[in-house]
Amino acid sequence: MEITEELVDIPVDEGTLNLKGSIYYSENTQLKAPFIVNVAGLNQHRGKYLEKYFSEQFASKGFYVLGYDHRAHGETKKQTGSLWLKHLKEIFNDLNRVVTWILDTQDKRLLDGKIALFGRSLGGAMILSHGYVNERVFKLIALCARYDYHTTTVKFPEDVISKISPKNVSVKMNDNNSRILLSHCKDDEFIPFNNLLQIKDHFGLDDKNVIAYETGGHSFKGHREEIIQKTIGFIGV
Repeated sequence: MEITEELVDIPVDEGTLNLKGSIYYSENTQLKAPFIVNVAGLNQHRGKYLEKYFSEQFASKGFYVLGYDHRAHGETKKQTGSLWLKHLKEIFNDLNRVVTWILDTQDKRLLDGKIALFGRSLGGAMILSHGYVNERVFKLIALCARYDYHTTTVKFPEDVISKISPKNVSVKMNDNNSRILLSHCKDDEFIPFNNLLQIKDHFGLDDKNVIAYETGGHSFKGHREEIIQKTIGFIGV
């Protein structure tokens, strides 16, 4: 199936910086449809294989999908440079700016304000922290997310850790089970599986909201099609 990729600029920092992005859609995408924001992980961008794979697959199923390059990543790093650590807090803050951009500019496409966030690794942590507190987002799908950024090999500044760790999110929503879907592979070589259990407990999620695989690693090898189907079922439109 042919997938259309529409290049977009998402202005942030009062228009002094544009996050480079793409909106993907297909012949199965209605004039109005839900948006999925595909939130890339660290050192990933919208053109990398897995990011583009998920974006195009969701587009083929009838969604509008927005992929974008973080500061210090992909095409956006031409404006910011590639030192991602100094931009990390704003990378997380940009997620809500992207949601605002969709609401402000894509009203002719967006169905009933329905925006879902889908992301892996650092993208999952972004979703479970800054995405969680944004009530304009109705579904949160986080794959192989880290619970506490104190546990990384690379040591982040304390003020950064406090802003990016799902551990520090104050759980105040009553509908977490209708809003959050998690998945992790037990043989993930980058983010240990116990992070999934910690996040599940933190947000008070039921077993049905947690998808665990014995194998698949950090990239969910062998399970990607199932992840897509379960995500679509969870979004429920």
